[in-house]
Amino acid sequence: MTGSETPVTPLSSSAPATIRLLLVDDDPLVMSSLRLYFSTPAAAAIEVVGEATDGAAALDLLKTVEADVMMTDIHMPGMDGVSLLREVRSLDNPPVFIAMTALDDEESMLSILSLGGAGYILKSSRPEYIIDTVHQTIAGGTVVSPQPATRLVQHLPTLDGQEPEAVASRAVALAPECPETSSRLATLSSAEERVLTLICTGLSNSEIARNTGRSASAVKKAVSSLLAKFGTESRIQLAVLAVEAGFHPED
Repeated sequence: MTGSETPVTPLSSSAPATIRLLLVDDDPLVMSSLRLYFSTPAAAAIEVVGEATDGAAALDLLKTVEADVMMTDIHMPGMDGVSLLREVRSLDNPPVFIAMTALDDEESMLSILSLGGAGYILKSSRPEYIIDTVHQTIAGGTVVSPQPATRLVQHLPTLDGQEPEAVASRAVALAPECPETSSRLATLSSAEERVLTLICTGLSNSEIARNTGRSASAVKKAVSSLLAKFGTESRIQLAVLAVEAGFHPED
């Protein structure tokens, strides 16, 4: 599992001291790789509390172990990842749900995010990125690998027809209607427009910093400022609002 992603940065220190992780995948090689990743010093704060090879086994396991985060394959025999997420969301205290896939497809991505999944990442991601995704999502963030994130923006309007429960989900809840959005877009500086464009194309703060030549702290401040300016809680929500208001990320 290798890739070009830059590790994401955890949002806060509110995560538990030890993050209990449940792994779900029917591929022994993938499971072996994940087991190795989460046994490294970089994952010292993460404890793998269980492993399952399909959705049904994962649900059974959740009856006997407590998990803060569930990282699962999407395409599995029997109960797939999307069906598993629906079942998990119905639990009293559901774990944070991270979907992993080797076959990136738009339908699965939109299903996972609209149902409340906190992550949609590729199995080809670097180990550091996979580990940091756990930290990011447990802190309340939403992580989408750069490749599918770029296409997510192109498909955002298709989320309008979702049921209220899906629209309200934490992952890609549509940003609250705001008649001032267009006027706020018009008042953005060129620097703000550039940062918003890079957010909409799926870049992380570190990648935005490299792309713009700004410091990591300056980029973090700029992103926070944009979230506050548009009244949004996440980068994806900000992208939804901006695109629906007519903002067109540069090619």
